[in-house]
Amino acid sequence: MSEPRVQLIESEDLVLEYFVYGHGDTSVICLHGHGRHADDFAFLEHPSLKIISIHLPFHGNSTFPIERIESSPLKKEEFLIAFMKILVSERIVSFHLFAFSQGGRFSLALLPHLKEQIVTCTLISPDGMDNMSFYNFSSRIGLARTLFRSWEKNPKRLYTFGKIAKTLGLMRPKVLTFVREFTSSKKSFIRASQTWRCFREIQPDPKSIGESIRKHNIPFRIIMGSFDQVIRPKQAYAFEKKCGLRDVVVEIKSGHNFFKENTREKFIEFLPFRGSSK
Repeated sequence: MSEPRVQLIESEDLVLEYFVYGHGDTSVICLHGHGRHADDFAFLEHPSLKIISIHLPFHGNSTFPIERIESSPLKKEEFLIAFMKILVSERIVSFHLFAFSQGGRFSLALLPHLKEQIVTCTLISPDGMDNMSFYNFSSRIGLARTLFRSWEKNPKRLYTFGKIAKTLGLMRPKVLTFVREFTSSKKSFIRASQTWRCFREIQPDPKSIGESIRKHNIPFRIIMGSFDQVIRPKQAYAFEKKCGLRDVVVEIKSGHNFFKENTREKFIEFLPFRGSSK
């Protein structure tokens, strides 16, 4: 595995850092999950591929003004402009789109705008399939965001709240484990709070997504973990129906952590560009 070429793209208030692996003719653009890193996709490196892995805001050296989070959160159009600048800088005309979890939310939101350039789109346990889920809907409630900002000073308070919610049957055990992970350190929780609040207007449109996929014949796949309790398979099947699509969801035996080596081996066969990858 070689060291990536690291680049920065500036677009108004948004700065995106991205890693480039390889110089192949086939371009694959990757977006990681929350709390993950652009190097999650380094395992795809292959002479025939050019892997571009983008750090989402508040990850790596990608930045967005903290003072804008409440008054003017990140807009889909802003991210699209920065994304297009990466395409121009890297001289990419068409590409495969591959994303995990939170990166899936951005991919779904951008797909209708990039439909003529996307060769295939493969998402693993993508966030953003249900804009009205409690997680997504509550981010658009000012009082809930105020509460999260107060927890930034002492993240353990959220975990205590979560344990009570679990006892009352309001929170699934696996979700509590997820909460414990992000409240384990002040730094990780602040990032979770900032992204949750800042990305609240990145809302995919199932109707436009379905129409774009059908009209442009884009091979589209959603890979879900059968044991994933953070983003559950039933959400993917409901999203598939809202998009007016069929047979796009695949389940593998996994929880939400797809990037363990033994788990990668389970989904790599479903990657449409796999014939050119390791």
